[in-house]
Amino acid sequence: MGRVAWPVRRLLLAAVLAVVLGSEPDFQYAGECDVPGELCIITRSDDPLRSPKVNAEASLAFLSIGDWGCGEDNCAVKSDPAHMQAGPTQAKVALAMGMVGEEARSELVLALGDNFYFSGVRSAQDPLWNSVWQSRFTHPALQTPWYALLGNHDHYGNPQAQIDFSLMGFDRRWVLPSYYWSTEKAVGSTGRVVQWIMIDTVLLDEAYARSILLGKIESEVVGSEQLAWFDGRAEQRRAAGEEQLRWLEETLAASTADVLIVAGHFPVLSGGEHGSTQSLLAAVQPLLEKYGVDAYLSGHDHTLQHLEAGGVQYYVSGNACLRGAVRPLRETRFAAVAPGFALHQVECPGAEWQHAAAPAAPAAPAACTLTTTFFDATARALYQHTVRGRRGVRAQPAF
Repeated sequence: MGRVAWPVRRLLLAAVLAVVLGSEPDFQYAGECDVPGELCIITRSDDPLRSPKVNAEASLAFLSIGDWGCGEDNCAVKSDPAHMQAGPTQAKVALAMGMVGEEARSELVLALGDNFYFSGVRSAQDPLWNSVWQSRFTHPALQTPWYALLGNHDHYGNPQAQIDFSLMGFDRRWVLPSYYWSTEKAVGSTGRVVQWIMIDTVLLDEAYARSILLGKIESEVVGSEQLAWFDGRAEQRRAAGEEQLRWLEETLAASTADVLIVAGHFPVLSGGEHGSTQSLLAAVQPLLEKYGVDAYLSGHDHTLQHLEAGGVQYYVSGNACLRGAVRPLRETRFAAVAPGFALHQVECPGAEWQHAAAPAAPAAPAACTLTTTFFDATARALYQHTVRGRRGVRAQPAF
């Protein structure tokens, strides 16, 4: 066979790469998405925005909010609009959360870290508990348990104080029994279960958290004295990170939940201003895929995002008061820079099939579904996605 001309070879190579890598998604933009602080929305042309609606009859509903730690004035450390407007923005998001939570009958809130800017709290009696949280999230629908985890800014202060606040019962809504922990909840009367595994991503990558702290000190958002405080606990964090990773795999392997959710502050995948977290891509993503985790929830990047990879849904809800920037990744399904939060609703078929008296074995029940809806600070739904749980189909009983 003769030699193939170079233009033809290039076309053949391009065809092979297209098969191997798949075609690049076509994204549509509204707004200035790569300019920090500007409002924007990114969607895919093959997945157009629909008209999201709240299912007020869902079996289990909960809210998630990350990077929400700006009260009335604690974020006004600089005179630029991003810091001066952060407190009022958080108040609007809190009101919208209450409105949506009431309509959806939300049963709990996931607090995804950076709960108190910019250096956490000093103690379980810190005034920030009231000025950032208790006096701000006052809507009746938000007087539910808040399942919390810690972000990097929480670690720049006294992270143990947020755990102590929970253990001492100062406000029984605040649930943070340890740096990493897990809990389950029944999905209505269906006989099915949702499990949340709450991890501390700062413990998993304390070097990354330290590099962010150096940047905050340089920009004069955090005082230089915080570095010595943070460095003083570096060895303990590294040891705890190794222990946590073992615990995470053991907990995932032992889970029998119908819907399995892992939550951490740093995102695994993100097109936001900080981007994907390389250490979590290496250490955590393989576990999520191996054990059939349905979704990983995070904050850190001040955006709202949905990404999908390896069968796992990645939802970033980190835009509660400070706005970042975002560019789409190949895995991006939706992204926005608009102050807001997420609503998650679980629907599961009942367990009545277990009691069937027919001699023939009934069909296994359909898996649960998890619907996630992003809302802005006016309670306007921006995007909605429903995924069928990968773990929810149980083996048929023997008859």
